[in-house]
Amino acid sequence: MGNRKFERQIARLEQAGNDDFLLILTGGAAAFATHELHLLLRRLRIQGQQLRRLRDSMFRIGLAIPFLMFAACACALASWRPLVGICLLAIPMCLLVLAIAQAYISRHFSSLSRAKRLRCIIQQELERRRRGEEVKY
Repeated sequence: MGNRKFERQIARLEQAGNDDFLLILTGGAAAFATHELHLLLRRLRIQGQQLRRLRDSMFRIGLAIPFLMFAACACALASWRPLVGICLLAIPMCLLVLAIAQAYISRHFSSLSRAKRLRCIIQQELERRRRGEEVKY
């Protein structure tokens, strides 16, 4: 039992060690090569665009819920029972999709909540390297 807990702890540490953005936030950008920093800036921008698209999709799905409620009411008034059921079943499906998307965002885009700080750290390091300064600890 203790061995499994130890293995999970090591796996968690390896996952944190593989997250370049987390490494920059905790240790700074000096350990990365210049081309890696440029790639990280590009990756940060691309992930930001992906996150914006995903949030836009989530907004549209969330916006569909009141319209589905209205459609269910309209179908009930028109006595179209099968459509009422479809509209009412679509609402929890939308909520399930929203919950899954939120879990995906929190798992895969956790560093983007600090994107402005990351960008600033990387850009300061690149500027320091352009001027040719040494790292002072």
